[in-house]
Amino acid sequence: MEAQVVADASVFIWGKRPPGELITVPAVERELKDLRSKSLLYIFEAKVESPSRRALAEARAAAERTGDIAVLSEADLEVLAKALEYGTLATDDYALQNVALHLGLKVEPVGQPKIGRRRRRVQRCQGCGKACQGEVCPDCGTPMRSRVI
Repeated sequence: MEAQVVADASVFIWGKRPPGELITVPAVERELKDLRSKSLLYIFEAKVESPSRRALAEARAAAERTGDIAVLSEADLEVLAKALEYGTLATDDYALQNVALHLGLKVEPVGQPKIGRRRRRVQRCQGCGKACQGEVCPDCGTPMRSRVI
């Protein structure tokens, strides 16, 4: 049986087809703006499927745990959710790779190197150093800064 690989937009933008049956989500199809990328979606014979609600909720929860939720788009979350259903993800997005690795998914980079290790993104106040979510510290009002650890 042929491996099934969930592809984000980078597969079609770079024009590098990973081996196996290619699957993507409707949000990626909408993201593709130029004729070449749109054409490759069909040339690569990619199936376009929506993720299940359960997988989407699991993907969102994992992105919240790693702190990557702040930098992932809805399309990224849908791709991640679909990858949960199939087990392999082809992407160059480092935040997407990070969450996928935390979930135990196989990651195939497309045109950039794969991330070296799993990381966690935290928000920390530039003034008092408190770790919390949001754009400004609820204690002192100083802007928050995102750090990857």
